[in-house]
Amino acid sequence: MHQPFYKNLWTGEYLLPWVLLHGTKDYFDMPYMIKDYEKIRQNFNLVPSLLLQLKDYEENEVDDIYLNILKKPAEELTSDDKSFILMNFFNANWENMIKPFPRFYELLRKRGFYYSKEHLKDIQRYFSVQDFRDIQILFFLSWIDPVFFGMYEELQRLKAKGRFFSEEDKETLIKIQHEILKGIIPIYKEMAEKGKIELSTSPFYHPIIPLLIDNRIARDALPDLNLPEKPFSFPEDANTQIEKALAYFKDIFQFLPEGMWPPEGSVSNEALKLYMKNNINWIVTDEDILFKSLNIEERKGRDSSFIAYEYLCKPYIFESDGKKINMLFREKMLSDLISFHYSRMHPKDAAEDLIKRILLIMDQVKNKLRRPMVNITMDGENAWENYTNDGWDFFKYLYDMIEKEERIRPITISDYLKEADNFGRIYDCFAGSWINHNFYIWIGHIEDNTAWSLITETREVLEREDPEKKNKNAWESIYIAEGSDWNWWYGDDHASENDEVFDLLFRENLSNVYRFLKKEPPAKLSIPVMIEEREVKPEREPVNFIKPIIDGKKTNYFEWMGSGYIENKSHGVAIHESINLIKSLYFGFDKRFFYLRADLDKVYLNSEKDITFEIQITASDRTFNISYSIKDNLVNADIPIIITYVDILEARLEVASLGVNARDKIFLWLTLKIKEMRVDRIPSRGYLSITVPSEDFEMEMWYV
Repeated sequence: MHQPFYKNLWTGEYLLPWVLLHGTKDYFDMPYMIKDYEKIRQNFNLVPSLLLQLKDYEENEVDDIYLNILKKPAEELTSDDKSFILMNFFNANWENMIKPFPRFYELLRKRGFYYSKEHLKDIQRYFSVQDFRDIQILFFLSWIDPVFFGMYEELQRLKAKGRFFSEEDKETLIKIQHEILKGIIPIYKEMAEKGKIELSTSPFYHPIIPLLIDNRIARDALPDLNLPEKPFSFPEDANTQIEKALAYFKDIFQFLPEGMWPPEGSVSNEALKLYMKNNINWIVTDEDILFKSLNIEERKGRDSSFIAYEYLCKPYIFESDGKKINMLFREKMLSDLISFHYSRMHPKDAAEDLIKRILLIMDQVKNKLRRPMVNITMDGENAWENYTNDGWDFFKYLYDMIEKEERIRPITISDYLKEADNFGRIYDCFAGSWINHNFYIWIGHIEDNTAWSLITETREVLEREDPEKKNKNAWESIYIAEGSDWNWWYGDDHASENDEVFDLLFRENLSNVYRFLKKEPPAKLSIPVMIEEREVKPEREPVNFIKPIIDGKKTNYFEWMGSGYIENKSHGVAIHESINLIKSLYFGFDKRFFYLRADLDKVYLNSEKDITFEIQITASDRTFNISYSIKDNLVNADIPIIITYVDILEARLEVASLGVNARDKIFLWLTLKIKEMRVDRIPSRGYLSITVPSEDFEMEMWYV
């Protein structure tokens, strides 16, 4: 359970609402739902930056932009307030959170499933004062877990009322929100005291500990990675983040945790030594770290006779300088199925599939390991809005099945370690995270490296100005800036509608260091780190020539096999937007043609006729513009092109028309417009970088 620190320490203002919203939807229900299950045991990892903010919300009158707008009488909303509401107060899963409130869905349709920010002032004119008041209440109502509607009659009344809300209804909702938030930490205390759950924590502001120790460690996994000119190497900060976390956890729960989840599963030899120094008994990271540390080919055991599970389904010991720490490794496939895939299945079918897969693993290892365990480790907040009924149906089926299944025993990590007797040994821990067993998400891209340079410079100023660390707020600001979440959104890995806010918060944290030191922040901290015009690399490069039929249909599975691919990341988990209209982009070549395909969300496009696709290609110092109108079936292009749209968008043009040679680069982006309004773009910022293959491309790839 984790949230970055959304509060600006200097102003006291919360710029994003996710602690509040997940607080009323996700943090209470997961421990609460296992109360009546005799067999179920679980681990919960509570990050201090989340706990600190939960305490703030439950104890104080917080200055939260979203809450302030909720509290504002609808009659007094300014034009800017109304634009803010229309832009931000539909940030919930449309299918599972908005549709259950018919009036909310009606207002969403009235605003439009897609809109242009430039037109928000015009859109406002179609909404009455009552419309805005209903949006104010329904947004926060949709972010309340179903369990609370059974606990609070007033919530049932509000949901039944559905529309024509009053200002008094707001007061009722705010009061219940506060009561829900006050119950979160006590439910974890209660369940931990009963032995139903084990609590662990993470370094305070969720930093990537190996990178704080020395960010040059990123080259262990990626030797050619481009790094900032000046390294960041402050192991004392890494240790402080761990020490502060343990002290704060003990202050809240009156005991020290046995274990820690290293932020993003990020580990290294030096990081493990710090955890051992602080008497941490166990940590959990990803299976790829295990396989890399043991020099085992990753995940081969899933599809061949090589049994990777006999390595994965046991704990390991890492020792150094007379100390040791236990390491467990998450099973990636099961964790990702719950996080990203089971929400699309019927909850009973999903639960049955999970049980079946666990038992299949058992069959593989039962004669090789005495007490085999499967570790499912995943994000605790963001998956459930994609499930019907906020995941309750899935969990009920799953827990009911586990209660009856004698071959599966839920157990906490610390209890398991007391019984385990088949430990492995790790002598050299591979340095990486749970994402691709490297640190590229957080360092290497020009934006990431810019952020590291800024924090290194600020950290050096702070050390010089306050070496005895008397200025607590200045040091707290640097620790906040060391959190992993800011760089999560830098680079071309992730994007959201809140990118600019995350960028601002990161730079404000650094600026606050100077403010608390009574110094003027450098002008460079007022300049966004994010770059609009940037090169974006595909997630997958082409591996062979392709020859698709340009008919706007998914003709067969194989026609785009081996193509390059980029997923649309314009909406990330931080904003909880329901859809991307452009889902993904495929591209590829044969010896003569360049091919392009865009997959789209047909659910929200089927009713629209006035759709235009715009493609811009830059190659050989020239820019080519292509426009394709669905309404008129009209192509307007600077170069000859065949383009069509039925279920998908497909296009073909001659490589020679771009004036490029083998191994030259072309840069491309695709925009979707509806009624002349830009509603989506891929990539969300910058240009997709594509390398033109040679005629011997397939032979080259074969040798690779």
